[in-house]
Amino acid sequence: MATEVQEEFAAVSEKDALFGTIPVNRGDRVWGFFDFSWVMIGLAIATWAFLIGGDVVYFLGLRAGIAAMVVGNAIGVGVVVVSVLGDTKYGLEHFSMVRAVFGRHGIKPLIYIVNFLVCIGWSGILAVMFGRASVNIVNQLAGTSYDGDHFLVALFGLAALFSAWLVVVKGPVALKWFNRIAAPGLSVVIVVMLFFLFRDNSWSDFTAIEPLEPFGDPLLDFVMVVEFSIAGGLSWWPAQGNLSRLATTQRSAMWATVVGLFVVTLIAQTVGLMAALRYEDSDPTNWMIPLTGAGFGILILIWIGFANITTMSVQAYQVCVAMRQESVKWLSGMSWPLLVAIFLGLSALLLIRPSAIYDNFFQFLYWISLVYAPIIGIVIVDYFFLRGQKLDLWAIFSHRPGSPYDYWRGWNIAAYIALAAGVGVYLLLLNPVSLWYSAPFPYMTASVPSLLTGAIVYLVLTQVWVKRVGKGGYAG
Repeated sequence: MATEVQEEFAAVSEKDALFGTIPVNRGDRVWGFFDFSWVMIGLAIATWAFLIGGDVVYFLGLRAGIAAMVVGNAIGVGVVVVSVLGDTKYGLEHFSMVRAVFGRHGIKPLIYIVNFLVCIGWSGILAVMFGRASVNIVNQLAGTSYDGDHFLVALFGLAALFSAWLVVVKGPVALKWFNRIAAPGLSVVIVVMLFFLFRDNSWSDFTAIEPLEPFGDPLLDFVMVVEFSIAGGLSWWPAQGNLSRLATTQRSAMWATVVGLFVVTLIAQTVGLMAALRYEDSDPTNWMIPLTGAGFGILILIWIGFANITTMSVQAYQVCVAMRQESVKWLSGMSWPLLVAIFLGLSALLLIRPSAIYDNFFQFLYWISLVYAPIIGIVIVDYFFLRGQKLDLWAIFSHRPGSPYDYWRGWNIAAYIALAAGVGVYLLLLNPVSLWYSAPFPYMTASVPSLLTGAIVYLVLTQVWVKRVGKGGYAG
């Protein structure tokens, strides 16, 4: 006799899967390698990549900066790629997959607090970037000198959020076509910027420029950049999971991610670092026009603003899909356009004072890594080492007490103990607010020990406790 969950799966439509948490069948997946690569490239070259590269200017010069970004991105993107393979295999909404680790109720704080706040922050930052880019265009054309907190920044930012809403309400098919336009154009933007960077300057000119505000300890400066490069990669964990479920194969999802979020991201970040060194300014919206001249600069700012809408749309799509957990009836039943409007409307609150989060961007990244690093470690060890890449889909969507992923009344206490341990280790190594660091930090970063702590503590607790009391549906 079919269970209630099985009956729900049998009746699911493509729309229910693409706009909700039900697994997406292979026949309904909309992105092959080509389209998924464009999605990843569109994410990679949005202004956030230039901003991360620009922030390196405070700590390192060009050679050391590139090396630190390579190391950090390799770690961050690498663990994210591994951690979302199950999303592609099963077509699972990302936090539905993570429900097997934290429990059907335990997953809710990660969705409605952690992921929600992180994505509001990301969308707000991108809206501010769009607003500042637009205001710089106005300044250039009208001869004005409006600053980064002028009300026009908020006005243009609201226009960007509304544009993102128009895209997201159409779903992943609209995102696919949007990226087919945006990503190739952004690739051209990279080439144009490189041309202007090297038109009057040589490689040795750039390598001779000193960083703006280094700590003075070369190892510490290097690891600070590695740390927020790792955080930049980790920050895509939820979005990557919910995008990867729409990829046709694990291989296409993995290699498209490597191409976009690692290779192309590094190119964009390097361009951002070079421009920031030349103009002694980390904000890409301030040096686009001086770099290329008014004509090209305005066109580039317009196109990058267009790309920011793409990235905001991806963030809005993934967070709103995650929020439609079937156990939260009032959200799962809410109309898709209204849910997206509420999320983007809350993101608009950050436009009240644009500089508050925008000017503290790399610290925002540290906060993301503080929480995501141990969670990703826990998810990886659970999926690969404890479950052997095998999940019980019916158990994931079961609400019955005592089902395999019910744990303790829907909460996996062991997962939260491991998460707390990982967060504690991070804070012992680095304070995201003050940038205080302890003696071991320059030798190990904060994210890597935090991730490993979460993974190891969870592995031990599961083996000696969770399995022995018959929780979690683990074999053996």
